[in-house]
Amino acid sequence: MSDDIIPQLPKAPLSRRAAAFSIDAGVVWFLCAIISNNWFTFTLFFVVLWIAIRVLMVYKNQGQSIGHFALDMKVLDTRYQRTPGILELSKREGILALAGSLAMLGMSNLTSGNAAVLLLIMPLFLDFTVALVDIERYQQAFHDRISQTIVVGTMRGYSVDIKLRWLLDEAKRYMRK
Repeated sequence: MSDDIIPQLPKAPLSRRAAAFSIDAGVVWFLCAIISNNWFTFTLFFVVLWIAIRVLMVYKNQGQSIGHFALDMKVLDTRYQRTPGILELSKREGILALAGSLAMLGMSNLTSGNAAVLLLIMPLFLDFTVALVDIERYQQAFHDRISQTIVVGTMRGYSVDIKLRWLLDEAKRYMRK
């Protein structure tokens, strides 16, 4: 009787997913800022490096990118609950690459007289808003729905968030003494 129960995969919170996205975007942004000198080459290099890190690396690394490995998460195919194929990952990350490159371009060019570039963040914001209003268990964002993937927690990773929380708790304890 108890053998009929299918175990649920651990849900990855949106805050950790956003942090993993930020880690990956920061790495790609840093590399693009070194290589490029105008907006076109920045966008081109951003998309190419994003696909390399978030498609090829995820495909070869059991569903984990740099940010997902740092925060103990991985991407799974919803149908077979295994690492998605290249096509699913390409659909998923193609949407994120365009939205992410626009957001990074907007944040890079933000000045006091040019606040309109913040509108470039809107595609990324709308993509993640879908996950905020989703009432299903895994809160799929727009790119996850299109590619039929989910992000779940895993035991394989570095647990940066847990280690940082521990360091902050130790610092607070030290400050009280």
